[in-house]
Order: sequence, then C-alpha cells, then structure tokens
Amino acid sequence: MRVVFVGTDELGEIALRSVAESKHDIVLVVTQPDRPKGRGRKLTPGAVRLAAGEFGFPFIQPQTIREDDSKRAIIEADPDIIVVVSYGEYIPSSIYLAPEFKSINLHPSLLPRWRGAAPVRYTLLAGDETTGVTVQYLHKKLDAGDILKQMELPVDPDDDHGSLCKRLNPPGAAMLVEVLDDFEKFGNDIKAKRQNEDNVTKAPKIGKGDLWIDWSGKTVDVRNKTRAFSPKPGARSMFRDNSYKILTIDKIFHETSGKVEPGDVINLSDKGPVVACGSKAVCITKIQPPGKKPINARDFLNGYRVKVGEKFTSFDE
Repeated sequence: MRVVFVGTDELGEIALRSVAESKHDIVLVVTQPDRPKGRGRKLTPGAVRLAAGEFGFPFIQPQTIREDDSKRAIIEADPDIIVVVSYGEYIPSSIYLAPEFKSINLHPSLLPRWRGAAPVRYTLLAGDETTGVTVQYLHKKLDAGDILKQMELPVDPDDDHGSLCKRLNPPGAAMLVEVLDDFEKFGNDIKAKRQNEDNVTKAPKIGKGDLWIDWSGKTVDVRNKTRAFSPKPGARSMFRDNSYKILTIDKIFHETSGKVEPGDVINLSDKGPVVACGSKAVCITKIQPPGKKPINARDFLNGYRVKVGEKFTSFDE
C-alpha cells in the first residue's frame, strides 16, 4: 500500500523503519521542523527526519500540517492510508479522512487508558503494573478512535521512562505493520472496536512544574516520579539552594524513627542518602548535580560530603 508517514520522535523513527522494511511503500514523510537543542541551541532535525533522509524518502517539514501546501502535498502523494506516530500536532479531518483507508495512529498505552501526549510517563506515575500499545483510527477527539489492534506488556518494577519505551516501541512498530497488512488483505472490512468511554484516563502534556518531587507524599509516589522522568528530563529537588535531578530511587523503602520531616536526610547508606517522605523513607541511588553528569549517589555522598540532617525540598518550599 501507498503510505504517507507522519511522525517526529524516537517512536516515530522505529515505526518508520518497520514500515520502510515491509512490503508497503512510503510515498511521503511529514515531520516537524528542526528545533534548537543543546547549550548552543543549534537547529537539530528530529529522529524521523533523519531516518527519512537515510532511506531517501521525500519529506516535508511544515510549520503546521494545517497549511494549504501541506494538505496539497499529502493529497498529491495519493496515499492509500496515512500513518501517524508521535507527530505532536492535531491533524484536521480534511487530511485524516482523505485516503481510501483513512488514517491510523500508534499509541503507547492500552487505550482508553492514558489518552494524551505523555502516556508512558503517566503509566509510571500511576504505578501501573501492565501497559501496552494500541493501533487506532484517527479521530477528531484526541486518541478516541476505534481500536484496530492492541498488545499488552507487563511493567517491570525497575522500569523507568527510557527502559519502558525501549520495550514498547519495537513490538508496537511491528504491530503497526501487521495492521497495514490487514488493510491490504481485508480493505475496509477490517474489524475495529469502539473504546469504552467509562474507562478513559488522561495523560496531558508534562510541564516543568510537574517535575518537582513532593517529599511529603508516599514513598511509592516519590519513587514513581523518578521513574517517570528518568533518564530525561529528570525529576527535580532542591538541595543546598540548587536544583538537582533525582534519577533513581531504590525500590526498598526504609522505616523512620524519632522526629523527622519530609525531605530530611536521615541516614547515609552504602547506596546513597536516605530521605524521609510523608510515609517511610527512600534511598536515592543516582543523582545529577547542577551542571554535572549523573553520578552514583554513593559518590555523591563522598564528593559533596552530605550530612544527616540536611534537607531536600520542593521548589516552592
């Protein structure tokens, strides 16, 4: 089938490669414009743009896909179907309904759970033990399309955002190709299942304020926050009047005794500092000081001469 591929980031790249290596033909790639990155703020292409160039696919990078030129380029490519994977912009119905088989989307959650921009992060924030990937029809309502295929995967207790994405992305991309094969075989007779609106949960875009650790919360919630934002951008905490990234917390929690407050360093273990929370305490095992590379928290204790009684705080404390 003739495919217009719309995507930008790492999940999009893996999906693009899977479709490129299948029997289907990618006739056009639509991806976001190059963005400034790094300290030098140099314009840098996204993962899908780089992969499109590697394969020699024609591509466009519109400021918005709603531009008339973008719509014209997509229609003129004459696709049988449009595939959307982590593009980052709402696609109008004048585009997604245009091809014979309309448009489909690969989403890294078990819809209708975690509709939105950050499903993997919310999976970890909530402490879900199971997640998965979904291929759905595009719909005017975000992530609300009928489901074509789903695959369930367990969440490992040690998974963070990076490791969980690495486990979700390849099977999701393979499943996407299976759906394209089904369209080629069955056409519009392919079966799809409506989502249960009673089971919807939302995964909206993450803001900078969402990164700060609330040490007064439960230990499991504190640990889940570090999992959701590791390795990047990193959950945040203030320490000695500077912002530190808390990247890893041990899954074994510690009892507290005596008069302690959330954020207090109550012990210095072989793994790192033990910090009191609203319930029990956690041990930080990997941390990134401001302007430095991530380090083992034991090295942090030694290099920064951390003492019992010092305090980690949230930004607004």
